[in-house]
Formats: sequence, structure tokens, C-alpha cells
Amino acid sequence: MNVKHCILIILLVSYYKVNAQKIYTTEEGHIMMMTLVDDKAVKAESHKLALYLDYDSKVVNGVLDLKTLSTDIPEINTILQQQEAPLMLRFTGTIPSQDFLSKRHDPINFNWLIDVTYQGKSFKSQFKATLTHIEEGVSMSCLISATGQLLVSNTGLDSLIEGIDDTIEVQFAQMVLRLE
Repeated sequence: MNVKHCILIILLVSYYKVNAQKIYTTEEGHIMMMTLVDDKAVKAESHKLALYLDYDSKVVNGVLDLKTLSTDIPEINTILQQQEAPLMLRFTGTIPSQDFLSKRHDPINFNWLIDVTYQGKSFKSQFKATLTHIEEGVSMSCLISATGQLLVSNTGLDSLIEGIDDTIEVQFAQMVLRLE
């Protein structure tokens, strides 16, 4: 291998390492939703919440196919699974803190305005969110947790699931590793 090849490999590895630390992603985040259907409590969960955090801008983008939700009511599971197209729910919001990934901090509580898109409809929702510092030996990370409500009328889920309540409670929590 000649010097040119070595330099090219070093540049490619360096470029990848620098860029790889700017985006945090997970394809297996956990989300839980609760609502009433015909006045009966229903809890739906999925481990397929995809989250993307841009370290530089602090923008979080989330994507969930509602077909991955699992409930304890077989009829609702069947309704979701029988849909031909994916039932993609997307959201985006900016975390209003500049330094939560770089140093220790007390819990940061904030009202998180997010833009939600589902089946071509877009609307805003406000979640209560917390960034909690977690120290694990020599490494540090943060837990992003959020809770909020979605109005069913904004989504159109009432046409899909008969008897669904007016609101859906949403909760999720996801670990973010410290940027080295």
C-alpha cells in the first residue's frame, strides 16, 4: 500500500468519526400510549420508535409506524395490522438547552413544543419533558423523557378505531449518550 492510500484511509476514518458523533439515533425506542376505547382503558406499546437527535442543533425527530403498537385488546391489534399502508406518525422538536450533553447538570424541565404529522395532517402538541443526567462510572449520558397528549381529532384515528376517546396520552423515554 502506498502513502496516498494510507492518507486517504486516514482521512476517511477521521471524517467518519467526526461526523458519526453529531447524530444520535435509535431504531428501537420505547413508547407507550394510553386512551379509552368504549370507556375501557387501553394501553398500547411499541419498541420501534425511531429517534434522531442532531447534537449541533438539538433537534429531535421521531418516527413510529402505529402498526407496530401492541395492545391487550386483540380487536385493536387486528385493526392496526390489517391496514394496507404504514400508519406513520412523525414528530420533531428542539431541545432548548445548549449544554446537556457536555457536562453534569440538574434535571432540566421544559415545555416541549413539537410538530406532529400523521397521515398527511400536521398539528402542534406540547409535551412536558425532562433531561436527567445519568452518570455510569466514567461515562455520562442523559435520559430524555416526555409526556403529553394528542387530540384524536387531529389524527383521524377516530375513523380507524371506533369508540376511541378524545385524547391519547403519550409517554416515552430514551437514553442519549454523552458526546465525547
